[in-house]
This record gives sequence, structure tokens and C-alpha cells, in this order.
Amino acid sequence: MSGMTSLIARYQLAVHADSDHGAFQWRRRMGVHLAFHRNPINIAIHALLSIVNAWAILLIAYPFDLFGLSVMNIPIDMAIVTLAAMFIVYARMELGGAIVTTALFAATYPLCQPTFELLDESTVLMLLLGLALTILALAVQVFIGHGIAEKGIDDALENFAETLETKNPVYIALLPFYTYLDLMFMIGYRPKQARFVDDITSELRPKLEAELIAKDKKVEAK
Repeated sequence: MSGMTSLIARYQLAVHADSDHGAFQWRRRMGVHLAFHRNPINIAIHALLSIVNAWAILLIAYPFDLFGLSVMNIPIDMAIVTLAAMFIVYARMELGGAIVTTALFAATYPLCQPTFELLDESTVLMLLLGLALTILALAVQVFIGHGIAEKGIDDALENFAETLETKNPVYIALLPFYTYLDLMFMIGYRPKQARFVDDITSELRPKLEAELIAKDKKVEAK
């Protein structure tokens, strides 16, 4: 058992336990995830670098087409397919958040062709660049965003463990969506939904902070 399920069990979360959490249990998952993302610096880092992560995925997908299919003589590459799939998944949860998140990611698509040409249209180099950007962006988010800004409060291990255990990439692909929807909530978007998610976050966050304080005391005692 890993990911959200393990966190709910470990911290005995009860708020809205019997409520409808939507497709992919997104409301509860978002509430749990945001408990690890409350520092403004960490939120800003994730908001910026999630776009880099998305571009990295598009770079990896861009050199491949969809069985030679095209629309109005425009080839359909796998980067476009990826964006469409992201939108469909996000829209099953919350349409406004899906539009904003997918639009931010799609804004990097026009950079794919110039980058491909710069790399002499090498598929291998596009894959390597995409992987390098992914690793760099994730490292900054984990080591600076969580390690420094959040003082070690981090759910990255649970997220990666759940992906490996379930072999399902959807849950980890939802994480950027939570970041942008959270920002939308902050400026007043869908206040009822925002309160629902915040109730879950507010139950878990104090427990994470108390756990962090206890760990620090143990270190000081040694």
C-alpha cells in the first residue's frame, strides 16, 4: 500500500471520508497532496517547473507521429496526442482547471519544432533533452521546494512508489493539475470546492508539522 492510501491510513484522516471525491478520487487526493505544498516558495517552484516538466514530456513525444495520421495535411504527433489525453483526464475532474492547466502546457508546444531542428532532428537527442529537463525540474522541486522551503515535508516518495506499484501513470500526472487548481482556488474560483479540499489539507498539515518537530527534537537530543 502506497501513495494516498498509505498517507490516509498513516495519519488517520477522517474529514470528508464518506463524501464523493470525484473521478480518480481527486478531491481527497488533492487535499492530501496540498498538505505537502503550503509554503509560497514551494508553490511558486511547482507552478513554474511543472510547465518545464510538461514541455519535457512533449519533447520526448514530439518526434513520434500517430501512425502517419494528419489533419488538413498537418501531421498528428504524439505530443499533440499527449496534450489531448491530459485535457481529457483533467476535464473528468474539473473543467476550468483542465482548460487552464492544458493551456499552460500547450504554450510550450510551439517550442518543440525549433528545438527538434536545433538538435538536427535527432530523436535520441530529443529524448535525452526531455529526460534531462525532467530530472532537473524534479530535483529542484524536491530538494529546494520541499527540502528547503517546506523543511523536508514531502510526498514525492509516496507518489513515485504508488506509480511503480500500480503501474498507473495517471495519479502522478494529476499532481500539476492540483497545483494550478489550487492557485485558482486562492483567487476565489469555486469557493465550495476550495473549502472541501482545504478541509482535508487542514486536517493533515498540522500532523505533518508536528511530525517534523518531533524529528528535529530527536536529532537535537542525539
